[in-house]
Amino acid sequence: MKRFLIMMALLLTACLAQAQTGLKINELFQGRIIPQERMIETRVRGKTLQKYQLTYYRSLRMNVSSEENKLLGQLLDQDVKNCIDMRSYRENPHSWKTYTCKMQMPSSGGKNRYLCFQEQWDSRHDQWEVTVIYMEGTVGSLEQLEELLK
Repeated sequence: MKRFLIMMALLLTACLAQAQTGLKINELFQGRIIPQERMIETRVRGKTLQKYQLTYYRSLRMNVSSEENKLLGQLLDQDVKNCIDMRSYRENPHSWKTYTCKMQMPSSGGKNRYLCFQEQWDSRHDQWEVTVIYMEGTVGSLEQLEELLK
């Protein structure tokens, strides 16, 4: 029985690791850019997400240096090239303090995929606070997702 539980845990971990496959930002989710101990991670599956037409939600929040933020921006720029739909905006068009980007990525395994990125400058600590969210499910468009999440 113990062996069975270990095998099931390994299988579940492998499935979760595949969710962001094909996205450049996946390197962040795998801990290759920012060490895992510096990130706050949230993963949600199941009934909690049904009302949003989602089956999987994963977010990372971290504080990063300007150099690290630049690297994350480069990964995001590579994913933007493959997105189906994108919406981005600044809190103030003349300010670099807060930037938000939401993208619909190509479907995978019959699931629609969405990637959201937000960076905020924290001048008190001379660093960026970055949040990256990956979601997948049956919700059909970025516009629908935004409506459901309001």
